[in-house]
Amino acid sequence: MFESFTSSAKDLAKNPLGIIALFIVLVYGFACLLFGFSAEKLISEERMPIIYFVILFPIAILILFGWLVSKHHDKLYAPSDFKDDKSFLATLNQNKIKNINNNELNIEDLINYGRDFEIVTENEESIKRLLIEKNLNTDFENPTIKVLIRQLAASQGLTWFEKTYNIIFGSQIRILLHGQNNIDFIIDKDYILGTFEATKEIHKEIYKDWQINDYLRFLLESNLLEKKNGDFLLTTRGREFLRMMKNSNYSEYKSL
Repeated sequence: MFESFTSSAKDLAKNPLGIIALFIVLVYGFACLLFGFSAEKLISEERMPIIYFVILFPIAILILFGWLVSKHHDKLYAPSDFKDDKSFLATLNQNKIKNINNNELNIEDLINYGRDFEIVTENEESIKRLLIEKNLNTDFENPTIKVLIRQLAASQGLTWFEKTYNIIFGSQIRILLHGQNNIDFIIDKDYILGTFEATKEIHKEIYKDWQINDYLRFLLESNLLEKKNGDFLLTTRGREFLRMMKNSNYSEYKSL
């Protein structure tokens, strides 16, 4: 009997599926033997873990096998299990095709990264113009070049956001958020003036020499706001700044 088991074990150990099956048989067999020989000597609290294991182990194995067969069925066989070498190589080639398709998807994701931000598109066009001026590679349809240009443009956009966020005041962010909450993105001058006066009252020493134009200069020069009919408009750049702030989980509650 032992020789028969040894022979069967050798046969099972020839491929991954057999090794898994052998492991399951041994674990389940030892658990049942342990329970069979020691059940009478164990108290109720000691028996329960073994009983639960004997009951739940087959269910867990069924779930595991279902996952392996559905997701990794091509990895459960050894080369000797295939009809011939061509069948084995065909399976390997299918895996390579899958990896190639995944790489294509990843490249497409990299190319599309940040395309919904106007600042990234502007940076991209600026990079292309610079390459043309320097008589460098201008094969802009080449996937590698497209990815590199897009990633550089996106990095420049993130750098702009970080620099802007480090400089902007918390009260100025709240002004931008007020404009974002309006359907037409218009911020009336009275709201801005009220915000400035309230902030100046809190930080008297810092703002003692500031006027409303000094307060708005950064927002206008950064193109976060623009004047419109006596009031102010939250620009596309301003809205993108707020989107980046939200996506990056940066707080709107800064000082000043």
